[in-house]
Amino acid sequence: MSLMLFSTSKTGHFAQILTSGLLGNAVVAQLTPPDPGQIELYGHLVIQILVAVVTIWATVRKALQKPESVLRVPVASTTTTTSGPASDAPAQ
Repeated sequence: MSLMLFSTSKTGHFAQILTSGLLGNAVVAQLTPPDPGQIELYGHLVIQILVAVVTIWATVRKALQKPESVLRVPVASTTTTTSGPASDAPAQ
């Protein structure tokens, strides 16, 4: 079964020209550019969808993550160092 681009009879050829012309005219009439307000709203919508997807992805990823092992450090091994003068009085 071959696909023919044009009809073989004169009537079919004429009908195909008329229908393609009418369809083309209808398509061109519908292709008016949107106003800038609509473009801005669609832009905001796309950004909100992207933020939602990334947030959900990060939440699911964090929930499925294995818990980290906590290394316990003894209190005696911590050191405290002080630097600077012992009092808060200005130096003279």
